[in-house]
Amino acid sequence: MSWSCGLVGLPNAGKSSLFKAITALDVTIESYPFSTIDPNKAVVAVPDQRLPEIADYASSEVVTPASIEIYDIAGLVAGASRGEGLGNRFLGQLRNTDLLIHVIGNYSGKMSFESDCLADMSVVNTELCLADLDTVGKRKEKCEGKLKGGDKKARFEYEFFTRLEKHLDTGCPARSMVFDREEQELVDQLFLLTAKQMIYVVNVDEEALSKLPDKTDLDGVPAVYLAARLEAELSEVAEEEKEDYLAAYGLQESRVSLLLSSCYELLNLVTFYTVKGQEARAWAIPVGSTAYRAAGKVHTDMQQGFINAEVINWDKLQAAGSFSLAREKGMLRTEGRDYFIRDGDIVLFRFRT
Repeated sequence: MSWSCGLVGLPNAGKSSLFKAITALDVTIESYPFSTIDPNKAVVAVPDQRLPEIADYASSEVVTPASIEIYDIAGLVAGASRGEGLGNRFLGQLRNTDLLIHVIGNYSGKMSFESDCLADMSVVNTELCLADLDTVGKRKEKCEGKLKGGDKKARFEYEFFTRLEKHLDTGCPARSMVFDREEQELVDQLFLLTAKQMIYVVNVDEEALSKLPDKTDLDGVPAVYLAARLEAELSEVAEEEKEDYLAAYGLQESRVSLLLSSCYELLNLVTFYTVKGQEARAWAIPVGSTAYRAAGKVHTDMQQGFINAEVINWDKLQAAGSFSLAREKGMLRTEGRDYFIRDGDIVLFRFRT
């Protein structure tokens, strides 16, 4: 399984520039609402400072980072939930993603959002709520025919969808509700847009960046300040020149890395590592995953023939100084299938073939 993020926002908010910065792909960028008719998709590496050092410890020549998929979907407009501007098509593409990156153009660079920025945020968030209301309403209608027969399951679903409908009708996203297990299963079936995690990207002019924080919070949603145009240009600069390029704008590093790390965190993922032959590789799995599930992430044969896992966490390996010294000191542990993988674990799976 891979995890994906969809870029959403009004036309000309800077989504395609941001996509180019994230993926270093040459994307058509025009001041036209529907220049991106088909979603651009790219698989991008998750920033990881540990992996190169693990590769050094293991003398690995091949380094494969964990990754997430990024989709750039054409700008939404007011009325998108009713099909305006191909809105139904674009909203449908968003349903297949796990997280929304909501891009807002704030070219004045002021921390206190002006009325036009708040209005832009509201347009997109309202369209997402309206699309979800339509989805919930259709599912609710299917329950109505079963109510007269005394179907208890239909009654439960009908009452839940009514409550969810009222919540969405106030303009509040589904993710702000608290669900029990049975309710969560119903929500998962609907692929609601507002049930997905979201992060705001406040796209500002380059000159404003040094005056703004890297990250903030807007109405309970994390937000990253960056200059999409600058980041897109930076993706074309030679690696050895990037530091000077950023310094000219009072920056120490690209904020795209911060955005990707924040997305990874919001997706509730942890990273574990494997070393096999000449490859050191990072893998992304949900928090709370067992060694058995992690083995399946690497290969189904490992999961089916699972015996145990030899584990050492990154901080322990650093303290030991090498794999051989860690082994001599008894720092590698043998864990069973129900062991919960921790972020930074380096795992050797033993399995029957």
